[in-house]
Amino acid sequence: MSLAQRKRVILVKLESTYGTDSTPVAADAVLCSGLDITPLEGSSVERDFIRPYFGGSGSIRVENYASLSFETEIAGSGAAATPPEWGLLLKACNFSETITAAPITGACGTGSTTTSIVLAAGASAVDDFYTGMTIVFDGAGGAQQGEIIAYVGSSKTATLAKPITTAPTATSTTYTIGANVMYLPNSDFGTAVASTSATIYFNIDGVRHVLLGAKGNPSFDLTAKAIPKMKWKFTGLLGTISDQTLPTADFTGWQTPVTVSTANTTDINLLGYNGAAIQTLNFDMANSVIYRQLIGYESVLITDRKPAGNISLEATTVTAKDWWTIAKDATTGPFCVKHGQTAGNTVGFTSRKAQLADPKYSDSDGVAMMDFSLMFIPYAAAGNDDIRICSK
Repeated sequence: MSLAQRKRVILVKLESTYGTDSTPVAADAVLCSGLDITPLEGSSVERDFIRPYFGGSGSIRVENYASLSFETEIAGSGAAATPPEWGLLLKACNFSETITAAPITGACGTGSTTTSIVLAAGASAVDDFYTGMTIVFDGAGGAQQGEIIAYVGSSKTATLAKPITTAPTATSTTYTIGANVMYLPNSDFGTAVASTSATIYFNIDGVRHVLLGAKGNPSFDLTAKAIPKMKWKFTGLLGTISDQTLPTADFTGWQTPVTVSTANTTDINLLGYNGAAIQTLNFDMANSVIYRQLIGYESVLITDRKPAGNISLEATTVTAKDWWTIAKDATTGPFCVKHGQTAGNTVGFTSRKAQLADPKYSDSDGVAMMDFSLMFIPYAAAGNDDIRICSK
């Protein structure tokens, strides 16, 4: 009997115990595109007999695992403090999830400017506690908002990605830092931490492939005039392959994205420059995902990461921004972009320490462009803050 290639679905659920089937159900269905599976990966050893005639000896497989790739759209969860559907995928790619369940409010302190906001005395004393979050002002200057790209806990000072119109005043301006879900990369190693691996069911028209203990790598693509995408590659232990009824998929938690555009994609800060006209932006967490098998031991591990990507923007004069010196001197600085303007369907990407390299010119519709490679580097002493992904 033939199988219909279009009738495919994947179900993904985090595991409480590594490599133990978490039994995904319809609500764990992933709304995706570009779905592809390599159902049997690994290596073999040749038997290589010595015989009095020519001919092959066959081989025996010594490694058996599977990999899966797909794309999901970048959109929020529908509610600011609710984890998005893709959040569990990030957790299986060595990301930690922190939920700020309620808005944080206060009155602006003395000394605030259009780019540097002094928060209330009761604000967190932890550096970068609010970095990556959105702050909204009310009072003098009218309703304004901005993206926080740095926060110093000792002085309660938050730095904004772009200047707001009017500086807040200590006597008449209040602020709200919205509820959100924050994702930061971690350096968890091994298989002991619960909910950092996933069971994946891939079903193609009634044939089900099971991946256990799956871990992966995400990459991100925000190209102008396109739907923003997250691209995933997971590797898992080889589970069963069997005939199973094609499951009913429940996609109700997946939200409709907005396209990458001037209106929808805002608060751009590229090493302190707010005027970048970006055509393409993509970056990859570059997790090193390995399958490892020894006697009595089999697992998929994430052993390293080196986030990197590419960005193409309209070329500027040296006066506007001296990209050449920045690249030559290996200067680092902040990176920020916010996609979506509606609460519950906004996703922000922030890094305290981004670096541009390999500058070159290119052409787009007769307009001179500048293309760079882009790297994200840990900033704090404890690391694990290369990039912040905030659903809000």
